[in-house]
Amino acid sequence: MPAAIVSRALLRYPRAMTAVAAPPPSSRLVVLPSGEGLRVEALFAAEPRARFAPHWHPEWSVGAILEGHCEFTCDGEALVAHAGELVLMAPYMLHTAGVSRRSFRMVMLYVPHGWVAARLGWPADSRGALRCKVLPDAALAEALAAAATVGDGAGIAHLVERILRAQTGPERMPLQPSAPDARVAEICALLAEEDACRIDPAALARRMGVSREHFQRAFREAVGMTPAHYARHARIGRAKALLREGVAPKDVAAECGFADQAHFSRWFRRCFGVAPGRYRVAA
Repeated sequence: MPAAIVSRALLRYPRAMTAVAAPPPSSRLVVLPSGEGLRVEALFAAEPRARFAPHWHPEWSVGAILEGHCEFTCDGEALVAHAGELVLMAPYMLHTAGVSRRSFRMVMLYVPHGWVAARLGWPADSRGALRCKVLPDAALAEALAAAATVGDGAGIAHLVERILRAQTGPERMPLQPSAPDARVAEICALLAEEDACRIDPAALARRMGVSREHFQRAFREAVGMTPAHYARHARIGRAKALLREGVAPKDVAAECGFADQAHFSRWFRRCFGVAPGRYRVAA
């Protein structure tokens, strides 16, 4: 990222930089105003000792660590990001994370792949070879966090495009890796539609023509999680859409096949570190 771009960003948000220096009252997940055709979700995380269960996002993750550190494993690779560093992660990268015990602040943006592909000239079903990366750049981390704090959609779009353009080379790969077994891929598609609370591993195994034990093992090896875990995770996107429409969390839980509101809240927190009630659309 050219220094001039970062300098302009810092000058653009003098008040926001003061706001970024003070922790928000609690963590929250916000849909920010759009700019340059981009509408992103922003996770403002401010809770030490948070732990994130294995999950993935269909969007690009572009984040800034502002205080403390975050230890995470992405696609089997262990990484640590400290204050003043950026975290970049491609869509559908299975990952876990845990943050520092005493103090922690992070802003993580979830950027739709369709927008990234259009801006960088990629086919919609492919992406750059970047999987996950920690990028030391304190000035850029603060500039990105400042733009998110004030909801500057155009500023976010400008920074995100330049970050990803600089960090992705000419190599292309499929957006979402296909399962090595076509039968597993078929089950994944089925689980994305079926009720997450009514997953019957034995019936799914019979559908594949294998034993239940073989099915569970093959699915976990291909996808990185159990069928029930995958089904619930696939529901989160649908649940967020309903929350954005103003549907109450208890009704979202029922609509998306979770046992109850508490069950839904646990899974939402495992993916985003916040309860569904902390998810909102910025005015």
